[in-house]
Amino acid sequence: MPLKYLVPNAFTAMSMVIGLASMVCSAAGDLSLAAWMILWGVLLDKLDGGAARLLNASSSFGAEMDSFADFVSFGMAPAALVYFRFTGDGMFADHDLLLGTVCALYVVAASARLARFNVTEPPGAKNMFFGIPSTLCGALAASGYLSAEIYLPASPLWNAMPVALFGMAILMVSNVRLPKLQKRRNLAVNSLQIINLMAVYIVTPMMLFPEYLFALSLGYLLIGVCWTWSHPVNDDEAPLEKPTAAS
Repeated sequence: MPLKYLVPNAFTAMSMVIGLASMVCSAAGDLSLAAWMILWGVLLDKLDGGAARLLNASSSFGAEMDSFADFVSFGMAPAALVYFRFTGDGMFADHDLLLGTVCALYVVAASARLARFNVTEPPGAKNMFFGIPSTLCGALAASGYLSAEIYLPASPLWNAMPVALFGMAILMVSNVRLPKLQKRRNLAVNSLQIINLMAVYIVTPMMLFPEYLFALSLGYLLIGVCWTWSHPVNDDEAPLEKPTAAS
């Protein structure tokens, strides 16, 4: 395999390792660091795709490895964050089975969403996500947790976090469409995207302004879903099965 493929695959491997480290931190009770690690994984997930396109180093191996990394960093790590947040202080001691079930459903939904993405290619997939990406769900869970730590340290609203995790599990396996972040015809929109992207890559490694990251993630979800809802596709457009290596 040419050396150029090592660059995007190295970013993918780092994302996977950070996802594992996040779960270890959650189990050890260092939940803030665990949440930041999920957000670092989001940055690496975008870097591996950008590097693959820049170097013309896309491959089936890289795509499969990326799915495994996404499953660890945005499937298992957010579930671990929520589970240990509530079981660590005994808050949900009488409802651990229910909490565990919700976290397990989130993990299964993330794996199903990634598997569906690998084997199907819906019409318009070049410009749209079909089902909310696990990367965005991980960003919402992590930045939402960190923001709540700052602004709602003792609020009963914390109890809504498992409910939000369940909602994200449903969205991942749904047919809800979300426009991809890419170059647009509108100069103002492009400028806004570039400015926010630069800001994210500055504040996230420095572990600053999680509320800004949460607002960006939630705003992207809400605005994107509302836009696609107002621009429906034909009902007869069904996902197309991707060709396998043997076909």
